[in-house]
Amino acid sequence: MMKSIMSLLPKFRKRSLSRVLSAMIVSNLILLLIPVTMGLFLYTKVQDVLEGNAKRSNSAMLEQLRLSVDNKLKEMDILAKQIAFNPKLATLLSSSGTTDEESYRQVEFVRDYLNRYQSFASGFMKDFYIHLQAGDLILKPGMRTDARTFYEKYYSYETMDYETWHTNVLEGYHSLAFLPSATLWQDPVNRASPTKVITYLQSLPIYEVTETRGSLVILINEQEVQEMFKQLELANDSTIFIVDRYNQIIASTDPSVSLTEEMAKKLTSASGLFDYEWDGTDSIISYTASKQAEWHYVSIMPKDLFMQRVESMKHIALLVLVIALVCGGATACWMAYRHYSPVKRMVDAIIQSKPNDHRKTGNEYEFITESIEGTLLEERHLRNRLLQQAPVIQSNFLSRLIRGYVDLDQESLDSQMDFMNIQFLSDSFAVFIVQAEDIAGYAKEATEAKWTHVRFIISNVGTDIIQARHLGYAVELERDRIAFLCNFDPALEEEHSKDLHDMLEQLLAIMHERFKISLTIAASDIHRGTSQIGHAYLEAMAAFDYRMFRGQNAIIHFGEIQDATPHYYYPIEFEVQLVNHVKSGDADNVAKLLDNIYEMNFNTAKMTLELGLCLFFNIISTFLKITNTTNSDLDALLGPNIDPIKNLFNCKTVEDMHRETKRLYALLTASFQTSQTDHSKQLLQDIMDMIDLHNRDQNLGLVMIADHFGMTPQYVSSFFKKASNQNLTDYITRARIELAKTYMGESDYTNAQLAQMVGYTNDVVFIRAFKKLEGVTPGKYRISIQHSSREQDKEARV
Repeated sequence: MMKSIMSLLPKFRKRSLSRVLSAMIVSNLILLLIPVTMGLFLYTKVQDVLEGNAKRSNSAMLEQLRLSVDNKLKEMDILAKQIAFNPKLATLLSSSGTTDEESYRQVEFVRDYLNRYQSFASGFMKDFYIHLQAGDLILKPGMRTDARTFYEKYYSYETMDYETWHTNVLEGYHSLAFLPSATLWQDPVNRASPTKVITYLQSLPIYEVTETRGSLVILINEQEVQEMFKQLELANDSTIFIVDRYNQIIASTDPSVSLTEEMAKKLTSASGLFDYEWDGTDSIISYTASKQAEWHYVSIMPKDLFMQRVESMKHIALLVLVIALVCGGATACWMAYRHYSPVKRMVDAIIQSKPNDHRKTGNEYEFITESIEGTLLEERHLRNRLLQQAPVIQSNFLSRLIRGYVDLDQESLDSQMDFMNIQFLSDSFAVFIVQAEDIAGYAKEATEAKWTHVRFIISNVGTDIIQARHLGYAVELERDRIAFLCNFDPALEEEHSKDLHDMLEQLLAIMHERFKISLTIAASDIHRGTSQIGHAYLEAMAAFDYRMFRGQNAIIHFGEIQDATPHYYYPIEFEVQLVNHVKSGDADNVAKLLDNIYEMNFNTAKMTLELGLCLFFNIISTFLKITNTTNSDLDALLGPNIDPIKNLFNCKTVEDMHRETKRLYALLTASFQTSQTDHSKQLLQDIMDMIDLHNRDQNLGLVMIADHFGMTPQYVSSFFKKASNQNLTDYITRARIELAKTYMGESDYTNAQLAQMVGYTNDVVFIRAFKKLEGVTPGKYRISIQHSSREQDKEARV
């Protein structure tokens, strides 16, 4: 291939049309130099990269080992604290340990606590026992014995005799101390069942340094630690060991390993990595520290183990680079010739079609460009003129189509749509209208330019959302209103309704969250046939009128408004209460009553738009009735030339109407509060006078008083409670009892007679009310006042 390409070059040099081929070959070779240069750079860095990766990998695995061992040590620490802080153990440590009673307590402690703690010990903790210096006793799960018997029959160390074990392990003070791994005989008598353990020591009590009375010993299974070592050892062919705070090797994968003083000085920080000559071999030492046990986890990895891999990778990289350079150069020449062939054929075709046209340009591309530009110039002018008018023509056609003003003859419609470059996927359509309610979050000033931006954004976002699954077109209706025609994909017929709702929610969310523009969207039902597009538009407009109920950032479907109820709830009783509360200056109850009317009509029931407006008209009519009957000055109340009805019906939503209604009523109620104090005092006195005058009447009560003053019982009850700090019924009862006490002092009436005289229907009710207020029955009260009268007579005679 290379020979054929090189043989063609002299021929191309003789012709002026070979410049593009030369430029392609040079360009491809230059492009080839970029990856080659990068490859050379990476080749020089491969050793550092591989060495760094090996070190990081080793450090990461060592850190994983530390985390695994530390988690086990945390479990062991929890078990140790549970045993050490057991209050029963503190009692055993303080006793002499010799009496039968104390022996029983020790056995009881083993049974109730140590046996239970045994279940907490995992495979990491082989066993544990407690030494009590008083009596030289050993307590472990299921066992109580003396120290010598324990050592000679149960657990003994291969490297320690009894005295050494007793001195080094059981005596003296130990705080979170660990003994290096050692062989432990689990059957000392037969020297059988050897196992490697790391011994954890803690003197008891924990916070006693000078007067220790015992020790807690936990045996750690070294085999579990070795299993954790194996993963790192196999991965990196390294030696791993654990060093404690006294530079003792607690456990190691190599029993012969020892820690030099020079290396111990370098294990000072929390973690690190350094080069070190270990046993005459250049090695990489990585370590990390554990705060749990003050250990250092150390890994020793010979350098030559991974440098062999590094050298191998370097050779492979160099070989790949050379092969890539050779193959890339050949491919560059071949691809240049292949890409030049279409250009050459195009130039030959142009020359043959225009034999009298002599090329004056320097290369093939310029020749092709000049030839095509001349041919397309006129067509471009015509197409530009058409394109300038196409958006306007298409928008006008869609606007008329959506409104139903287009001739629906199918042949005529198809031809118009082809001319407008409009295509439909199916005969399923829906129309939804988008109203931009608030653009303050997008633009501080609502200029015409900003509104143009808003319409552009809504149109493009809405169209993109529709065309993700279906087909859609947008039409600007007004400055702040856009209509969308959605044509559904027939393959997704079962999902049309769900897709329509999802598209509307997505458009609403994007405009609100990303552009801070509040919208109201009204959608029609889905219809079939282009003849139903105009009907769908009318449905969307009908749903749009209900934005007064739903407010901003709402989606209204035409199907939702068909279930509206043809009535509203504003009974005469509510109007009477509203008038009474306003006239009495009770602003809180006025606001609560208006809120209740709003909740009952708009939140708990569906209402037609027309009835909703009627409800607010009736409420504002009540407002005007109050102002007319009380001769209130509306200009002084609301301001000059302020029409409350116009203000109310200029609101965009029913929530705004509700707020405006409450504002008007609050102003009117406040105007009555100035004279409310004197009026309330007079009304309270009038009610009390009526009670004093009619307390003998059995019909005296809340209803009788309310009818007398032309008010509702609820209002009279609430007013009396608020003005006198007592219930009206209690006040009537007190007045009647006081009148009965007066009669008791004057003559000897029976209880039945007294009940009739003070307005009670029978003596049982009278006696119960009298005892409730006075604490005694009428008979006992009569005796007490008679006795008091006799005493006064005696004193008078004396």
